[in-house]
Formats: sequence, C-alpha cells, structure tokens
Amino acid sequence: MKQVLIAGATGLIGSKAGRLALADERFTKVISISRKPLGLDHPKLEQWCANDLLSGLRPQHVDAVICCLGTTMRNVGGDKTKFIHVDKDLVLGLARWAKSQGVPLFAVVSAIGADPASRIFYNRVKGEMEMGLKAIDLPTLHIFQPSILTGPRSEQRFGERAGIAVMRLISALLPSRYKPMPHDVLAKAMLNSVFASKGGTHQFAAIRALAARN
Repeated sequence: MKQVLIAGATGLIGSKAGRLALADERFTKVISISRKPLGLDHPKLEQWCANDLLSGLRPQHVDAVICCLGTTMRNVGGDKTKFIHVDKDLVLGLARWAKSQGVPLFAVVSAIGADPASRIFYNRVKGEMEMGLKAIDLPTLHIFQPSILTGPRSEQRFGERAGIAVMRLISALLPSRYKPMPHDVLAKAMLNSVFASKGGTHQFAAIRALAARN
C-alpha cells in the first residue's frame, strides 16, 4: 500500500494518473500539487496548491513522486526562460525535495530524443533535466521517454494533431520508440513503476509492458 505525490496533476498525463491512483486499491493516499484545485473530492485525495509549486511542498514523507510537469512554448509565449523553469527547474526542485524527505522513488515524464547536447531546444532542456535528476542520486529513478502523446487535451494544438495524424499513417514504418503514445498507457505505466523492483529509462515498448503489469 503506497502514498504517492503527483505533480502536474491538471495536465494530460498527471490528471489521468491521479484518477487511476484514486481508483487503485494499491494506493492509500494521493497528494496532488498544483497551482489550482483539481475540482475533485475523494477520501484518498489531499491537495497542495500554490502559485509557486515548490513553495507548496510540505515536510511529509510519501512512497513515490510521479512528476508530470511540462509546458509548451506556446503556453509561455515563446519565452525560453519560462519553458526551462517549468520543464527543468521545477522538476529538479521537486526531486531535491523528494531526496530531502527520503522518498524512495521518483518517476518523471521526459521525451524521446532527450539529449543535453542536442541542437534542438526542447530535446536539450529535457536532456539537461534528465542529467540533473541523475546527479541528485535518487534511490530509484524512472525516466519515461514517450514520443508524441495522444489523448484529450483542454487546449487546441493544431500542429500536434496534424503530427499525430501523419504518424498514425506511417506508424508501421516507424521504429517503435517513435510511435504515438496513448496518454492512459503512459499514466498506468508510471503508476506501476511505483511497484517495480528497479528504475530505468523507458521508451515505447517498455512503457507498454510496464502498463500491462497488475
């Protein structure tokens, strides 16, 4: 029986992970940390809300952190500094909190192609985030590297929808790691990682296999 903290619980992956965890008997408590309330009421749910996510953290032990933090350049008005703050700085700050609280497991959504030496800004930031997490030396670290994500979003992303449509058409020709990843499969895999015997970096096939575990 585990207590889990989910960061980014209002986003596509985090919201699905939260709902799955609340319905999962393996979890006794689900803590969400976000800028605004989730609009949910559940006996297993505890909500920490703060405009500055890191200031909302409390000195409390949990068994795992599921980090689904992330934004888009569109959401931050093209400001690279703001993008880095959300996709790297907040993630590393959360990991340092987890380390200080003795949290045994940290799982995070990254992306396929993450590389701190990449010339592509998005991939470079994700790679720097992964490198920073490894330097913190968490007891168990799960890094999930999906390709483009599918699922219901609250915001319209025309370019992403077009990309998904194209990738589905050529899916049979793509290496498996580049195939679109259903949001619910990724969320389930992240929850199941809490019960895995060891950490690691997971791409398409490994994510699907982990999601299939009971």
